[in-house]
This record gives sequence, C-alpha cells and structure tokens, in this order.
Amino acid sequence: MKAALYTLYLKTKLDIKSTEILIAYYLIPLLFFGIMGAVFTTIMPESKQTIIASMTIFSITMGALFGTPGSILEYFKNDIRKSLKSAGIPMGAIVVSNILSGLVNLIVVSVIIFILSPLVFDAVKPVNMWVYLSGFFLFLLATLLIGNIVGLLAKSSSQLTLYSQIIFLPSMMLSGIMFPSEMLPKSLAYLGLIFPATHGMKILSSDSFIAKHYLFLLFFILLGLMIIKWKLQQLRYEDVR
Repeated sequence: MKAALYTLYLKTKLDIKSTEILIAYYLIPLLFFGIMGAVFTTIMPESKQTIIASMTIFSITMGALFGTPGSILEYFKNDIRKSLKSAGIPMGAIVVSNILSGLVNLIVVSVIIFILSPLVFDAVKPVNMWVYLSGFFLFLLATLLIGNIVGLLAKSSSQLTLYSQIIFLPSMMLSGIMFPSEMLPKSLAYLGLIFPATHGMKILSSDSFIAKHYLFLLFFILLGLMIIKWKLQQLRYEDVR
C-alpha cells in the first residue's frame, strides 16, 4: 500500500513538471475550446445546445490518448521497470496511479469548460445532470483505459503517436462533435460505434437515459481492464524469464 501511495505521489509531482502533460491535458484542449467554440456558435447557433458536450469529449479524448500513454511508455521501459520492481513497486500500482492522475487532470479541464461555456458562448447547460455526470465518468474511465493500453502496447514514441492518432482522428470525425453523426453514411455511423467518444457524445448531449450507450461504455471499460491485466501478466512473465 505504501508503495502504491508513493507511486501516486511521485507520478503527481512528475506530471506537474511535465510540459507534455500540460500541453495535452490543458493547453491544446482549452485553445481548441476557445477557437472552435467561437467558430461553432457563430456559424451554427444551434451548437450552443451541445458545445459543452462536444468540447468535453474532445478534451478528454485528447488528454487520454496523448497525455496518458507517454507516462506508461516511460515507466514500462525495461530498465525503469526493473528499478521499480526492485523498489517493491508493483506494475499495477503504476497503471492505477496513471489513471488517477488522468482522472484528476481531465476532471479539472472539464469543469473549466463546463463553467466557461455558458459565460463565453451562451451555451445551454445539461438539464439532466444525473445523466450527464454518469455518462461523463463512464466515458472518462473508458478513454483513460484505452490511453493506458496504447502506452502498454507501444514499443516506441513513434508507435505511440501512430496508435494514438489511429484512435483519436476517427473518434473526432465519427463521434458527432464536429457535425451531427446523422449526416454520416450508415457504414461510417456504424464504424463510429467502436469508439467511446461516440457514446460519450450521445449521452452528454442528451437529457434522457439511453441504455445502449451506457452498455457500450461499460463494455469498453471491462474490455480495457482485461487487456491491461493480460499485458501486465505478459510483462511479469518476461521479467522472470
């Protein structure tokens, strides 16, 4: 337990000093929010209904796919991994601390967007906060798990960037944050269902409970946990060979 708490403490200190974390979690999402929020609400005044949801989805996806994986990649390099193991720090604690760090940072940036949107863009706040918050936390966790999986699977920074882009770009184009997903061809609309951003957008922009989108997010969370567990077991096996 002490090792896990120390890992979280160390991870938090490193994140505060990390320029990459600052850029991925805060700078780019908030710049995108300021610029695209103004564009969307000027060109399409009806987007005031969904601007909070769309900017939140973008910020979480950006942070989870470009901020989260880098830390995991660094921590799980052979030399560092062995050093942490010799210090008695379990690999699972590193993943948990990375998820918790991501949760804190992305909740902060999401709260900033939630507060500023009505003030700056006259955005409409969600009517059903229970639906919004429950969908928000499920989407946030599902996306962070994917970010950690990307970090665990990537062998290099170039691979990490490639994997992140493969998930990020379709998430943005097919989820409905740029334009209504109803405008997409059916084939692309169905393809969009494999990305958590699509279901997060559907929930956060709706006032009613739509069970299938919650079930999809729960499935992504369960699948993500299973993949992470498998990958950690594989790494443990490699260490004892």
